[in-house]
Formats: sequence, C-alpha cells, structure tokens
Amino acid sequence: MTGTAQTLMATFGMTDFLVPLVLEDLSGEDARTRARDGQGPSIAWTVGHLMHYRYYVMSMLGDERVDPAGKTFMQAATDGGDYPTISELQERCVTLGSDFQAVLMSKTEDEWDAQREGAHDERSLRDQITFFAWHEGYHMGALGALRKEMGYPGPAEKVMAAREAGA
Repeated sequence: MTGTAQTLMATFGMTDFLVPLVLEDLSGEDARTRARDGQGPSIAWTVGHLMHYRYYVMSMLGDERVDPAGKTFMQAATDGGDYPTISELQERCVTLGSDFQAVLMSKTEDEWDAQREGAHDERSLRDQITFFAWHEGYHMGALGALRKEMGYPGPAEKVMAAREAGA
C-alpha cells in the first residue's frame, strides 16, 4: 500500500467512522429536517450526497460501480420522501466505505502522481482525490451544525461519549 493511499484512507476513514455515529440516534423525521427554514439540505440528503461523491471518486479511480441512488443526492435537497431510510443509509455507508478503501489501496504512487487538471486547480489524481476528502470534511461540519441545531450532540460529543462508554 502506498503512502498516498494510507493518508487518504485515514482521511476518508474519519467520515466512515463518524457517519454511523451521527445517524444512530436520529429519527427519520429529524434526518429529513431541512436547514435554512426548510430550504436547505437535511442530514439524510447530506449523507446521501457524500455517498454519491464516493461513487464519483471511485469512478475517477477506475471503479465503475453505479450509485444506487442515482442523481438524487447530486440535485438540490428535497423533503426527503424518496430518500433511503436511516438504517439503509447506515448500511450503504458501511458497505461503501469498505469498497472505497479497497479501491484507494489498489493505486500505485505513479497512478497518484498522474497529471490531471481539476476544476479546483488540482494538478494530479492525488490532488483531485484530496479535494474530495476536503469536500467530505466540509459536509461533516454541516452535519454537526444540523445536529446541534436540532438539540442533538455534535459529532465530537458523540465520539467523546463513545470513548467514555468504552466503545
């Protein structure tokens, strides 16, 4: 396994660790509650959006699996009536996380170094995938803000509680 793959696995792995924690105590209704007075994204949409981009990144890395949700989470958030349930989202995240890590491990340093220009001034495949790791971090922060807005503990509080419980 390359150093690049190890670093990216650790970064994306943080999302894989946190998403089940931020979903485990939500009701379906709360998961679909939209931000910004009902006009913004919900937690369910945000998690689906993150998964959509995992499939996109896997395709950039040569893996052509198809996102079962299609473009649902690429488009603007809706009331969530057609979104998967929380348990379905959790299950998909776990499976996708494992598959994603395997795809990351399959690349060589030469492949990571391949010159590719991206929309955000990326210059290599490594740069492009790093951008999507940042993208996940951005949305994980939004998940925390949405949880706190609804009175739930944020991701850091969930991690600390799990640590204290010996998990």
